[in-house]
Amino acid sequence: MSLSTLRPHLSYLAGPSHAGPSSPSSSSTSSMDSTPSNKPKGFRRLRPWRLAVAGRRKAEPALADRPMKTDGTVGGDVYPHSSAPGNRARDTNDIEGELARDRGGDDYEWEVESVEDEGGVEPDDGVDAYNWGDSYTAGSEQLGVSPPIEIHPSPSGLRPSMSERSSPGVGTKALAESRAQPLCIPDPPEHPSRASQLSPTDSYNLLLAYQSPPSLNASSQQSHTSNRDSLGTASDSGHHRHADPEWHEMGLWWELIKGETEYVRDLRIVLEAFIQPLRDHQPPLLAPEIRLDAFLAEVFSTVALIYQAHSRLLDKLMERQRAEWPLMTSATDLLLGAYLEVVELYETYMKNYPFAEARVRRETERNPPFRAFLNERNTDELTRRRDVSVFLSRPVTRLPRIILLLDAIAEGTPSDHPDQEDIPTVRHILARTLRASQPGIESAEAKIKLWNVAECLLFKKGEIIELEISEPKRTLVHAGYVFRRVRNETNWNGWQDLHAFLIDNYFILTRDEEQGKHIVVSRPIHLDFLTLTSADALPEKRFDFVSQYRRRPGANMTEPTFRPERLMFPFTLATFGGANGRTYTLCTATQAAREQWREKVDGAKTLRKFDVDSNRIFAVHNIFVPPEIIDPVTAADTFSWLGRETVAIATGRSVWIGWRRDSRSFRELIRFHASFISSIAMMPDFGWLLVLASGSLLAYNLRNIMPTSEPSTWILMGTTQGLPMSTPDQTVAFVKVGMTKERTLLVFAAHSRNAHQTIINFEEPLLSTTHDRPATPFRRFSSIIVPGYASELSFFRQTIAVVTEKGFVIAEPGNSTTNAIPTFPPTITQTSTVARMVAGAKPLAMYQIAENEFLLAYDYGACFVTKYGQVARNGAFLRWNLTPSYTVFRSPYLLLFDDAGGRAEVRDVTTGRMCEVIDHVGMKPLRQSRNDQTLLALRPQGLLELVEL
Repeated sequence: MSLSTLRPHLSYLAGPSHAGPSSPSSSSTSSMDSTPSNKPKGFRRLRPWRLAVAGRRKAEPALADRPMKTDGTVGGDVYPHSSAPGNRARDTNDIEGELARDRGGDDYEWEVESVEDEGGVEPDDGVDAYNWGDSYTAGSEQLGVSPPIEIHPSPSGLRPSMSERSSPGVGTKALAESRAQPLCIPDPPEHPSRASQLSPTDSYNLLLAYQSPPSLNASSQQSHTSNRDSLGTASDSGHHRHADPEWHEMGLWWELIKGETEYVRDLRIVLEAFIQPLRDHQPPLLAPEIRLDAFLAEVFSTVALIYQAHSRLLDKLMERQRAEWPLMTSATDLLLGAYLEVVELYETYMKNYPFAEARVRRETERNPPFRAFLNERNTDELTRRRDVSVFLSRPVTRLPRIILLLDAIAEGTPSDHPDQEDIPTVRHILARTLRASQPGIESAEAKIKLWNVAECLLFKKGEIIELEISEPKRTLVHAGYVFRRVRNETNWNGWQDLHAFLIDNYFILTRDEEQGKHIVVSRPIHLDFLTLTSADALPEKRFDFVSQYRRRPGANMTEPTFRPERLMFPFTLATFGGANGRTYTLCTATQAAREQWREKVDGAKTLRKFDVDSNRIFAVHNIFVPPEIIDPVTAADTFSWLGRETVAIATGRSVWIGWRRDSRSFRELIRFHASFISSIAMMPDFGWLLVLASGSLLAYNLRNIMPTSEPSTWILMGTTQGLPMSTPDQTVAFVKVGMTKERTLLVFAAHSRNAHQTIINFEEPLLSTTHDRPATPFRRFSSIIVPGYASELSFFRQTIAVVTEKGFVIAEPGNSTTNAIPTFPPTITQTSTVARMVAGAKPLAMYQIAENEFLLAYDYGACFVTKYGQVARNGAFLRWNLTPSYTVFRSPYLLLFDDAGGRAEVRDVTTGRMCEVIDHVGMKPLRQSRNDQTLLALRPQGLLELVEL
């Protein structure tokens, strides 16, 4: 008897409700709400029961009916009744065994076993939630139909005796007569507003009760007994075969609904046991509140939205289960609609999952109150003593489980069923979400590994190393052990074991320390300065490799046993940077490891180049130099004159001026016969061009040289037409134009011929309203003397900073008092690294980087000082990768130019971060004479302009 022949017997549970005939005998003996006439006064212990489809001898009555109650909430009890202690639903194997015995004789018929013969166990008068007359349970209104068979509940603990099992059958006549009796179903009970529902396991067991009898072999009593133990439940139905494929398909659907119920329950626990208690906890476990909000957002991500979506899905699945019970045709449409809404939430959650785990672990290690809170949650009955990591992983593992169930359902689905088209659609959506989230998960795991490494690094005290670990794109490319030969007077064949880390922006060499720490043995090498010079050298022999430790006879201590020889495979890394350049020859234990390092370094450098090129801070533009200028360019400046961009180019003997982007407009306007021009400076607001030639400073009025915008009206001038600014006995070293004391001043420094000092002259330009030169175009503001030979000067609000060969001097125009900086607080000793850098490095420039903080730049590095000139930040300092000879500050970036290599290192002075390297062959910066001047540099074929993007 197949499932198709059994459908007429099941149809009464799914059709519309109408009254049906019932025999008096069946109503008197088989009605489930009938009350015995002689109840015992006392109650015995209630035993679990189940719905039984089995025949019993009328002459041997047994226990009365006993109901099994269910949870009245929507979705049923989250714990299946079949697994609850003392209330286990009847096993389908027992049902099939009894049905097998029923086929053995004719004197079996369907009846309710008597309570008196079992010792007076009184039946429960309450209405059973799984009563066949319950329209909420059956999901049907057609409950008055008299089906061919009668079904009565029976106690779960009842089993036929061995004599009954071995007695001969009674025949099939009585069984056929009993099946012809109508099913007497009581009136449905009064239900609360929310109806009781079948749990997936109970519904599945009831389905087995219908489907099991046809699957048994009526001709073999022994086969029925053996098959009783082989029948599965909803949870293991996917592992058993059945004659009817719909049995297997229904089991998988029931398993999916049961899993959905448990999944929604766990998500609700996350909200009720973790998120809300963390918000309500007093005092707060994470303070301030913004930190708590960030923690909840990072750890629990989209859990709340996923819970809401799956709660709606579970309600729809339960409704579909009730409406189509016992054979649910399909729920693929429900899954498709639900997962289309939540796939983005799942992708976001799965990509964030590694960060959530790491954040919880880090907070647990550092926050004792939070650790105590989690320990309390782990022992709570609400969480069933499960750790928070179990709940965090539930959304991550849910989609793969759904895909496996859908694959199993698709295998047992007929080829003409609509699910054969719908299930692949749902599976494709879920699989695509998993594939899309996999790169994000791998990236997050790599990021966490990088964070763990960064937390264990121990740097040299004082030096600022900004690895940019917080950058989203930062990753750990490779890590492993390398070996370096160390030769000294005592051990010529010594070796040092190092742990190397390759990040996508730095290469770091460390030495392992206790407690998982890594001591940085050499300053991290930025990939922009790293080159792999060799990776194919012949292997070297290592003689001090310890193979094991042995105890000599009679000795108390173990001694290392050295392996005679071991080959080490070297590769060489080098950095360019002049005096700061370094070279490392490292070895690996195998040739494959060396090849892996080579590939990783080359790949990281390639990716770094692409990243820098797409995120440039400064761009390099070419400035056209007319072919008429055949002499080498010594100086240049750009400014605005008569409303147009103007370029002034100086050679050794002349100054050419023309409109930018108009090569035909260039004219030679100043020509010297005996002097050599070293630099020029512009004061466009006052209309003056300053020329420094052979130590003498001359000023030319642009209104006289370029009276109109027509190049044909421009006038060529010589040495005699210039206004002398310096005296003949002075040798001017440099000229600067800036603002201090709310005045625009022209400052030129002249080295004294008779003493080791520099005279700083301050000239204030006067505005002129006519083209004629005024009688006094400049007014002498002040003059001061500073010790040493000055090479650079910086303007501040009330003072200036003069850079000499020995250090920095702070002076005030109009005040002869000067102060040398930096000074050190008592906490910084003279033997500290910053003190040794200040004493031995060459000073380059001083810049104001904040309201009360200044940067002192040296050719070795830089340190920070307060407005009083005292070293700040506890002596923290920066160290350059290059050896710069000239610096330019474009807030917040500091450009360090290396004349020898044609490179410029760009640093963020606030954090010390290494930003990029500007590399151009032959690039040499031109000294700036004012703060707002365009940043220009020489190149072999002309001029370069560096523009901040």
